[in-house]
Order: sequence, then C-alpha cells, then structure tokens
Amino acid sequence: MFTSLFLTIGLIHLIALASPGPDFALILRTSLHRPTALGAALGIALAILLHATLSLTGISLLIASQPWLFMVVKIVGALYLGWLGWGALKGAWQGAAGQAFKAGEERQGWRKGIKSGLATNLLNPKALLFFMGLLAAMVTPQVDGLTRGLLILELFLLSLAWFGLLAWSLSTARAQHLLGRVQRPLNMVTGLLFGAVSLSILVDLAQPLLA
Repeated sequence: MFTSLFLTIGLIHLIALASPGPDFALILRTSLHRPTALGAALGIALAILLHATLSLTGISLLIASQPWLFMVVKIVGALYLGWLGWGALKGAWQGAAGQAFKAGEERQGWRKGIKSGLATNLLNPKALLFFMGLLAAMVTPQVDGLTRGLLILELFLLSLAWFGLLAWSLSTARAQHLLGRVQRPLNMVTGLLFGAVSLSILVDLAQPLLA
C-alpha cells in the first residue's frame, strides 16, 4: 500500500546524500584512517536515524516551534561547523601531512569517528529542517506506526550503505595516493564548505535582527 511512499522518500534521500555537504566533507577528512572514516559513516547514519525518529514522532516540530530552543540549536551547530572549517583551513595553510583532513584535536579510531559523525549531522540545523520538511510533507497521519518504523529503518540503512561505501572507497590505497597529491586543495575545499554552511546558518539568525 505504501510502496510508492518508500520509493519516493528513498529516492529523495539518496539524492540528498549524494549532494556535497558537511557529512561528505567529514568522510573526506577522516578517510586517511579507515576505522575513523567507517566510524564517522556509522555516526552520520545514527544521527539520521535520530532525525527521522524525531521528525516522525513530532519532536522535531516541537523543537522548531520553540524559537529560543531552535536558536540555541542553530548557534551551537553554526559554531561547531565553523570550528571544523577553521581546522581544515588551518591544515591547508600549514600543508602538513599530519593535518590532512583533520580539524582541531580530532583523534583516530572508531569511537572518535562515530562521535564526529553524530555531532556533525545532529548539530546541523539544516539536516533537522530537511527531515522535518520531507517527512511532514510525505507521511500523512494515515500512515501506521509499523510503516513509520520501516521508513526510519530505510533512511538509516540507505545512509549507512552510502557513507560506508564512500568511507571504504576513499580509504583505499589507490584513493589515498590520489588524495595525497591534492591534499592542500582538498583541505581548503572542505574548510570552505564547512565555513559556508556555518555562515549561512548565522546569516539566517541575523536576518530577523536586521529587518
């Protein structure tokens, strides 16, 4: 009965996953160490699982309806993404191998990767708005609880498969050889990407004050 709903939401989600953004940049930055990159992929997928759950249970709408709470989420998210961007730009400026695709005091390992993936996606208010808008528009009150749960599972599995494949592919010896040759430009691009997202969030926050 809801086959078209699964296909439509899955297709839209895949298109969104393939679009360059902070999640892709994080996988790129952590790709020098495969366990960290795979951990980041799992962390991003878990964050998307949480976003989808919050959206389908109405909690995301509750957060967005509280101006002060949503503003806190935006400020924290903007600062965190800006911090990641600054770390990547600093690595590009210094040009040191140890700084490649890293930000701040990031360390290697599954746990650090998962934490980075969770934070990068969860603290991005644009991700919250995307899932809230997508699922609110597509999932009507007539959709039962089992179907909602399967939709959440679908989004999680698609995210895990996409970012897991990306992390594995970018951490191969051949990919690392190619990435190593353009290390500084890639650090610059990822830093600018994080910075652009952070700046766009801050601009959105400032617009009501300037109006």
